[in-house]
Amino acid sequence: MADACSNFTEQQWKPNICRECSRPKEQHQQREASNVVSSESNLSDQLERGKQDFIANTVVDTISFSPESKSVKEKVAHFEALIKKQARSKSYYERFPNILDVTNETRLEIKQAKEFTRSILQNLPSGNVQDRNTMCHIISNLLGNKDQQCLFYNSSIGINLHDASANLADLNSEDKPFILKLHSSKGLGKNNVKHEQDDSSLAQQLNDVIEQKQSHPVIEDICERLAKAHNVDKKDIKIISVYEGTFNVVYTIPNLKSVDNQSLLQLEKNLKNEFNEFRSIKIHPLLSCRPSFDISDFDERGNKTFPKYSSTHQIGPPKRTMPYIQPAGWTRYGLRVLGKYKDGDTWLDPFLHSANWYRAFHGTKNARPEDFGRSDGYIDGRNTPIDAMLNIHQNGFKKARFAVYGPGVYCSPDPQWLENSYYVATVEIDTKQGKKKYKCMLQIAANPDGVKFTSESDIWVVSNPEDIRPYGILIKEA
Repeated sequence: MADACSNFTEQQWKPNICRECSRPKEQHQQREASNVVSSESNLSDQLERGKQDFIANTVVDTISFSPESKSVKEKVAHFEALIKKQARSKSYYERFPNILDVTNETRLEIKQAKEFTRSILQNLPSGNVQDRNTMCHIISNLLGNKDQQCLFYNSSIGINLHDASANLADLNSEDKPFILKLHSSKGLGKNNVKHEQDDSSLAQQLNDVIEQKQSHPVIEDICERLAKAHNVDKKDIKIISVYEGTFNVVYTIPNLKSVDNQSLLQLEKNLKNEFNEFRSIKIHPLLSCRPSFDISDFDERGNKTFPKYSSTHQIGPPKRTMPYIQPAGWTRYGLRVLGKYKDGDTWLDPFLHSANWYRAFHGTKNARPEDFGRSDGYIDGRNTPIDAMLNIHQNGFKKARFAVYGPGVYCSPDPQWLENSYYVATVEIDTKQGKKKYKCMLQIAANPDGVKFTSESDIWVVSNPEDIRPYGILIKEA
């Protein structure tokens, strides 16, 4: 399929004016570069500098200071955890597309993707689950909607879109965030910042306030301005977090399903009117009306058709292994995960390595609590369907909002139990053999140190989304 668009070349356009904020690029280009470096590659240096600054400030405020003081150690540890959390959050949110990218339907990449999509979908698939063309038709039906067809693209040959299917884990999230990017926090809540460090300190302070569910003049001011820009009630604006690197506010509007292009363009104008320091607005990929799918996210090394009879293996660290029940009769399309994570590949490969993570399965059906017929299990009334399938792969899971066994990502070690529940999505497509229905679910790996075993043996909870990794899409004829 890659040959269909191999003749495309990606145009490069580098204007002196930033497309996001209409200011000269040099005003913030250097700052952005340093932010990216500090949030990922130089995190340890950032931690050390921040720790020393924190200790220095603590010494000033302490009459008798001991480096071994437990309270100071706890505060330093809290600071380290906060910096790491902010770096992870920033890395996640910065992948979101800005509104200009989402709304520009005339971009070369869109034209390339439309051509590529036509080359894939113009012929009926065989109906064989082992045929990737069948898989692509299944995904097209899952991701597409009445207003917009799913666009396929191949980033490995230079076609790049912001993947609306690239956040597969927001399956359990009813709210999908916006990221308001400001040049600084100047003027918010009568705040008068003078240096970039002021924004950094304020971001940390606001995150503590948010975590403790307290009020703050800056938070109140931001919510009021956002409510006006979105034309909603102030109470409908929920601030999730704030992170540095200029000044960035992550927020959600409950139950907002999608936003059309015209509304997004108007939103950007409204935000510019409300925030003098406005730079740009990023949007969760699933809030865009144009779903898309990068076929280069597949990795044939992970493809496998499981036999009709299930086999079981013991997976995990010595003396802590758990059964891995292989999904009998399912066909797996592997996802590109080898080399993706900084801690190496032993969580997955080689198979049966002592560092392997537990194996489990994650359903993706858009079900309602009343469909489950149970009161003691995982109940999430807004499981986003598999229509976000590659979201989880690229950006990881998000915690379920309504969960009997506590917050986290829910999965099952038993593929048959999950298949027989109401969590598995089903899609119907036209094939050369007539209409056929297929079931879909995710195969995931869960960190043994992050799994919570519930009173229901078929249900596991992983509190930290970073401790659960999808590595395959499972397809089976219904």
